[in-house]
Amino acid sequence: MSKIKILDCTLRDGGYINDWKFGKKAIQNILFNLSKANTDIVECGFLTNKPYDSDCSLFNCVETIDALLEESKNSDTMYVAMIALGEKEINPRLISNSADSYVDGIRLTFHPDEIDKAFEYAEIIKEKGYRLFMQPVGTTNYTDKQFLDLLERINTLMPYAFYIVDTLGMMYKKDLIRQVFLVDNNLNTDIILGYHSHNNFQLAFSNAQALAEYNTEREIIIDCSANGMGRGAGNLCSELFMNYLNKEYSAHYDVLPILEIVDQYLVPISLSNPWGYNSAYFLSAANNCHPNYATYLMTKHSLSMSSIGNILQQLPKEQKRFFNKQLIENIYQNYQSNAINDIETITKLRKKFDGKEILVIAPGESVKSKKDTILKYISKKKPFVISVNFIPDFVKPDMVFVGNARRYEELGDKLDIKKSVFTSNIPKLPKKAVKVNYSELVSASNDASDSSGIMILKLLKKTSVKSAALAGYDGFSKNPLGNYFCNDYCGIYEPVLLQEKTLAISEELESISKKMKIKFVTPSIYNKSKRSKKKS
Repeated sequence: MSKIKILDCTLRDGGYINDWKFGKKAIQNILFNLSKANTDIVECGFLTNKPYDSDCSLFNCVETIDALLEESKNSDTMYVAMIALGEKEINPRLISNSADSYVDGIRLTFHPDEIDKAFEYAEIIKEKGYRLFMQPVGTTNYTDKQFLDLLERINTLMPYAFYIVDTLGMMYKKDLIRQVFLVDNNLNTDIILGYHSHNNFQLAFSNAQALAEYNTEREIIIDCSANGMGRGAGNLCSELFMNYLNKEYSAHYDVLPILEIVDQYLVPISLSNPWGYNSAYFLSAANNCHPNYATYLMTKHSLSMSSIGNILQQLPKEQKRFFNKQLIENIYQNYQSNAINDIETITKLRKKFDGKEILVIAPGESVKSKKDTILKYISKKKPFVISVNFIPDFVKPDMVFVGNARRYEELGDKLDIKKSVFTSNIPKLPKKAVKVNYSELVSASNDASDSSGIMILKLLKKTSVKSAALAGYDGFSKNPLGNYFCNDYCGIYEPVLLQEKTLAISEELESISKKMKIKFVTPSIYNKSKRSKKKS
């Protein structure tokens, strides 16, 4: 086995999960525990041009890192920070010399179009006495020629370490070993090889083991983080790989301090901002694109897996590396849009709804917990009942509105086609199905564009309905299993996107309520009148 070193990047890569807001005490204790665990290299965070906040692992100078390391520095541990070109970067000329700091090294990460600038920064970092780690983003996207050309330039630079980086977590063992072979046979033997992985295919651990077993005289650095904390599918788990090296190669890491970090600081973060493998990150890696694209589509909860795959395949190659929210929304809308002439349908619905009380039941959790309240309302008002994307088990709806292809597939034979209305984006509908234009019901807001609960209200407004009662319009809570009447309706939970969606739906409801009276039969976070009463 070659000499393996572990670099823990919890405070840097893990910071993508919580916006680097660990808290000052937590940062100090994480650094202390990582040192106590005999971690070879500890990455303290990013060096950036942002104003310093002591509660964040984003630093605008090495002195702020030094202050945190006063009590935790281990003489056997190397401490580093990262400068990321294009991401809050700081010019290394503004950084003090290494001789005046506890920070031993600087990791420099860059995209292919930033190579020239990266080498300019690299020379400055070396001049200031730091150990230089060159970390190109996504080496899997380099052609062999591009990769070999880069290695040639790296040899002239002679950094401390050069990295293979699996940004999208798409490397299988053979892909990794192939790039390792290119590096090992073309990189100066005095330069250490580093490996930074993500876990989209659940291969970070097995690939790290394969690299540890690779026959080379070269030193190797393998990145990991406590509990795998990191953007998207996360990273290799520090505690797992430390334990592996202890058992297989008689290393001397103390795993317990890492577990203390996880228990005390990371578990609470994961409850509201989860990370780790899921279907979205698999699809991202399979389509060689930024993980946020698949997450964005999956949090819409309106597409089948095959549809998401089809949409991701439509991403332009040059746009895959960086998440572009407007781009993916445009592709999504084009995929969903299927214009039809629905004038006759709107006329018939207008006549059907005329003079009737309308109750719309959405599939929120309150449909189950407040069933008696809904039944009492139905008994008293005798409304025309419209259910959205589901069929309640306690009342027979007069109409089912389906605006979601995934829900249509799930409902299957339960649907009475004659008593259902579908949006035109749903594929493979029977010829006799009643359809309305999807594109005219979607919202201008990207975050609420796919909400069937909003689309049915817009349809009611188009058919001249003046008022509607709503049940099951709960909104999205922090507990993903508490958002729907049935756990089967729960999907990918991405807190930030769901918060944005909740806000967008709230704004849409407020806009609709200016032209159509809305009454909430069951509790809802969208019920502003209820909130204002509580405040008063």
